[in-house]
Amino acid sequence: MEPMPRRLAVPGEVPDNPHLHLDGVEVPAVVAVLAGGRDVVPVWRNEIGGVTFAIADGAEYVKIGPAHREFAPADEAQRLAWLAGYVRVPTVIGLGAESDGSVWLHTSGLPGTSAVLGEWLTKPESVVPELGRALRAFHDGVPVDGCPWTWSLAERLAVKGGLDMLGDPPLEDLVVCHGDACNPNFILDATGRALGYVDLGLCGVADRWADLAPALLSLGWNFGPGWEPAFLDGYGIEPNPAKLVFYTRLWEAE
Repeated sequence: MEPMPRRLAVPGEVPDNPHLHLDGVEVPAVVAVLAGGRDVVPVWRNEIGGVTFAIADGAEYVKIGPAHREFAPADEAQRLAWLAGYVRVPTVIGLGAESDGSVWLHTSGLPGTSAVLGEWLTKPESVVPELGRALRAFHDGVPVDGCPWTWSLAERLAVKGGLDMLGDPPLEDLVVCHGDACNPNFILDATGRALGYVDLGLCGVADRWADLAPALLSLGWNFGPGWEPAFLDGYGIEPNPAKLVFYTRLWEAE
């Protein structure tokens, strides 16, 4: 999940990304051991205090941070192993916990780049529709029947004590949701085609708009305003204002 940027961008301007403010980040001892002498570079800082490190120019990654409902390495490892039968996701190499309370997940890298890094930020006219197609491919390609996990309204609302301000929940159209369908979690190949997905620790069965809402919200943070229609066209769905409002409020409340 991404926080809002420090300011809104004007059209044509790439928003500042606080997740890339990595000055002063030190490599934890366990990450250095896992790297085995290979180069290690911090590449992403999340909102719960964790950092993702790239090893050997992205051949492998280690995500490390405090244990949290959004970062439980054992749960994410199980999801990645199951999802690998349907979509392209990283392969788990190892996971563990340290004496300071931090936990970590070590995975292979995918042969591409996050949709919000490098040249892709300057090409929203092609990247944004591809992000829509990639999310639709995930929803269409991963079967609801047999999915061991849910990301249900009941579970999410229970965590927040009900959230009466959301109003009555809309009728659900169930798919297997990514669980954090913000733009950075889609990996593009050198031609700009989506090739895989990362950060799947909350993946489970839910209404498709539970993914669409944060995906659309994320567009403004990463590409600036006005790109929502292009994403929905790529996904192949008409706007649903009621569901969008409901699931956006739920996402922002978590």
